[in-house]
Amino acid sequence: MYTDALGGDVLCPASSVEIDRVDRSGWYAILDGFDDANIFQTWDYGRIAHAGRELSHLVVRRDGRPVAAVQVLLRRVPGIGGLALVMWGPMWHPRGQGPDHTALLTALHALKAEYADRRGLLLRLLPHVSQADGEAVTAALGTLGMKPREEKAPYRTFVTDLTADEAGLRSNLSHHWRRGLNKAERMGIEVVEGSHADLLETIDDIFVETQRRKGFKAYDSRTFTRINEALPPRRKMRAFLALHEGRPVAGVVVSLFGTTGQMQNSATLEAGLRVNAAYLLQWRALLWIKANGGLRYDLHGVNAQTNPGVYQFKRGLAGKHPVETVHIGTFESPGTLPSRLLVHGGESMRALAGRWKSRAGEFANRLRNWKPPQATHGPAEEMDTADTATLAKAPTGPA
Repeated sequence: MYTDALGGDVLCPASSVEIDRVDRSGWYAILDGFDDANIFQTWDYGRIAHAGRELSHLVVRRDGRPVAAVQVLLRRVPGIGGLALVMWGPMWHPRGQGPDHTALLTALHALKAEYADRRGLLLRLLPHVSQADGEAVTAALGTLGMKPREEKAPYRTFVTDLTADEAGLRSNLSHHWRRGLNKAERMGIEVVEGSHADLLETIDDIFVETQRRKGFKAYDSRTFTRINEALPPRRKMRAFLALHEGRPVAGVVVSLFGTTGQMQNSATLEAGLRVNAAYLLQWRALLWIKANGGLRYDLHGVNAQTNPGVYQFKRGLAGKHPVETVHIGTFESPGTLPSRLLVHGGESMRALAGRWKSRAGEFANRLRNWKPPQATHGPAEEMDTADTATLAKAPTGPA
């Protein structure tokens, strides 16, 4: 080990650490060099989805070549502190070389040294690492004093292996899923695909209607449409829109960075449910990811308790022997006391405001649906009503 210019212990003396020395085009060139690159580490995701936060970039180089890299989202109050957030980073799988654990450890040490120790920020990491592969990473985070946030549920998903040929991928689908795909292919569905804004905006409209039908509020898919408009041409998302009898009925949007494609948006109208449109769209998206170099398809989140139908749908797409992938979770290095109070206090206030807003909405709904109670009849009125009802039921024609 040695001490670098940042004052942090770094494990590989042949490595150098650079902070904030790349521009947007340089950052995308670095992303192209990692198999574990993802949309949450893109410049435009940070700039648009986290508007108001500063972007900071840390790159670990060995012999001049990036071996680990990470985008950090900063929210600071001058003179007090703030938060340094890492979404699905660092990246530490150089393209075609597999994971570089030494580079990862170097990046983690440098992150803590720069953002927690030197800048005094609360450092929060959501590593793109599954529990099955994360024992060494979790141990390394522990040695740096970073602790898991137990109140934050870890990301759960299914990942489809795309290394087989098309026939093999189809035969690996669950029996139920394959039957659903066969039906969709017989229903005369037209699939339009591309990356232009009009296509994604149409799918956004379907998503809004789907949320209304299901009675839930998730994220705003239009954010990803704005991100897509800003992404470099070679890195734009791919949208798949199903038309039945000339009308849009379902849509899927996927991204592909590194070797893993990821579902970013999926929505189906009731008319699309009747023709199994989602089956055909997911199959087309899967084949597109494979054709463009993807080795895996991350189905982007599942919850068997709150959304069992979607859980079973994605499980069937993941194959005959699916394994639910669970990430290692969220970790924090606390930084200074002012940063902790600022970040955790702000989050508590937002959570409280969210609960009050939800309760106010429920109360408003009750008021809108309120009806005055009907007047109750006295004994005489009840007799009159009963007699009237009896007479109304009596035959009026000849006996």
